[in-house]
Amino acid sequence: MISIGIFLDTGFYVGLCHSKDKYAKNCDDLLKLLSKGDHGLLYTSRFIISEATTLIALRTNSHEDTLTHLETLLWGDEKLATILYLDSELERQTWELFRKINSVDLKDKKPMSFVDISSVILCKHHQIENIVSFDTHFDRFLQRIN
Repeated sequence: MISIGIFLDTGFYVGLCHSKDKYAKNCDDLLKLLSKGDHGLLYTSRFIISEATTLIALRTNSHEDTLTHLETLLWGDEKLATILYLDSELERQTWELFRKINSVDLKDKKPMSFVDISSVILCKHHQIENIVSFDTHFDRFLQRIN
């Protein structure tokens, strides 16, 4: 399977927009690397946008400049990624993997959120093998770039 690009996780957007985030410097460096285009197109999801906007608003007390910067990265002149959506079949696949990953039979593994599992399902569906994330639980599904 040939990867068509990279999926951007919540932490990447938070680090780009919130200068006090512990990954802010990493995110700036990653943005420079990704902007060269050598890794293909960039993707994210509606769920990631929901998480990122909420976290950034909470962590910055809805600071106007920070929210404006995020808006520019999501929909404006500096739009980074194509937004992917879950249809009903992909939602069902997300639920099934969510149940499997978070079942009591897998006590040795860390639980994953529905949003993170939806990212895995979207990546598999769109043949995206790489994710920009600081969450190690993606390592069993995708090549993580951080």
